[in-house]
Amino acid sequence: MAILENGSLKGLVGNLVFRKSNKKTIVQTGPGRKTKQTQATKAAARDFGHLSTAGSRIRNIMGEIHLNMHDGSMHNRLINHLKRVIWANSAPVGEKTIRGGKIDRLINFQFVEKCHMHDYMHFDPEIKMLGTKLVSIKFPKFNMQKDIHRPKYCNLIKINLMIAIFNFDKQQYIRWHKHQIPISLQAPSKDIELEELLFDVDYQDAETVLIGMNIEYYERFGENSSLLNNKDLHPAAIVGAFIIES
Repeated sequence: MAILENGSLKGLVGNLVFRKSNKKTIVQTGPGRKTKQTQATKAAARDFGHLSTAGSRIRNIMGEIHLNMHDGSMHNRLINHLKRVIWANSAPVGEKTIRGGKIDRLINFQFVEKCHMHDYMHFDPEIKMLGTKLVSIKFPKFNMQKDIHRPKYCNLIKINLMIAIFNFDKQQYIRWHKHQIPISLQAPSKDIELEELLFDVDYQDAETVLIGMNIEYYERFGENSSLLNNKDLHPAAIVGAFIIES
């Protein structure tokens, strides 16, 4: 309730507070009613916090894959993909984990939304877990003119792989491996056949393995080279995802 006193209002009308200061009447919005969290909203908040932290860790570790050329909505898109991972977990809300979900739902997540890997690399590497200790990556034989997009001025490409090992229950990363495959587009043979790559993932507390891949395009001149990638030209994606069975 507000009171009119000497031509000025004092008190509360609706959510407006009237008070007098230095011969002026000041109107402010009153304090809002606090909403008490229910057990359900607290449980949902725990799950979201788990996903948000996991998403930040993935984004940071995969920095050498996306090179900060990702679109502005990348983190939110990654959280939505992680939600789909844990929705497959039968645990109650508030107790859902990435380990208990379907981690392969992260495969083909694109760090740059409008730059899909499949538009630039027309084949898929075969990525497998060998037992619980090794990740195998094998590229099929491909033709560098027909099977990989080649932008103007590009005469060298580098395929970069990041094998990142996490424990999301403890919200930590355990280990990572990097591997780079340079391919000269000026080589006499246009058919490329690469050897199988093996990466050790047998580490204490290792729980989840994510494999990121990008393609970097270069114009090489003599001993120097210039990176051609930018926010409109940077294919980068998660191409493999595994839970390490204990």
